[in-house]
Amino acid sequence: MRSMLLVLFVLLFGLGLGAEEPVPVELSATAAEIAVADTTTTGGVAVAVPAGDAAAVKDGYALLNSLLMLFKDLPVVKVKKTPETEARMSAGLVEVDSRLSQLGVDSKASLEAGLIDKIFYYRYRRLLMHFKLIITPVVRGELLKELFERAFDDFTWNVTYERWSWGDKDGIAKVAAATEEEFVQLMIYLDTRQKREELKKKYAYRMLPPPPAKKKAEDKKPE
Repeated sequence: MRSMLLVLFVLLFGLGLGAEEPVPVELSATAAEIAVADTTTTGGVAVAVPAGDAAAVKDGYALLNSLLMLFKDLPVVKVKKTPETEARMSAGLVEVDSRLSQLGVDSKASLEAGLIDKIFYYRYRRLLMHFKLIITPVVRGELLKELFERAFDDFTWNVTYERWSWGDKDGIAKVAAATEEEFVQLMIYLDTRQKREELKKKYAYRMLPPPPAKKKAEDKKPE
């Protein structure tokens, strides 16, 4: 996964998120190698999700696996870099944008169906928005650049406690590491669901001060 992210971020951050360059073949190949089938689980049985559904009800694992499919089999169209094309997405990134939108719809349907909880839902949507910002063209000097910088800094700080700015020499690595860490944390969140519930019951209220004792009726002073 890290190699896929690094190739993507090098591509997009190279000239200030100029997304007019074609997605390289290496990116698709790497994604294909690590991606797993896009499936949802029902009663312990993996069921393939038909493409093009208005909303596919998936469990958390299937939603995460879909992120690994974002850059698989993208169209590669070479476009000469010009001021006009610099502010446009490439054909491949337009497809990625469409897939991100679909995953937003799918995750909402999964939440409503009870296959994921609110914690996973909102952290997953934050990851989708993070990818959305990555593929959105931002031309150097554009007013929105500061908003993008703040969003990337907030994401990396919230996940890996690293500060991020456009001028960072290791900025690409920081964003890639934060994205990878958040993906892994969401996977661990799913894997440890039962264990976490057991621990909550075991340590319930032991870290909190006891509630104030209620006074007995006979302890009350007569008026």
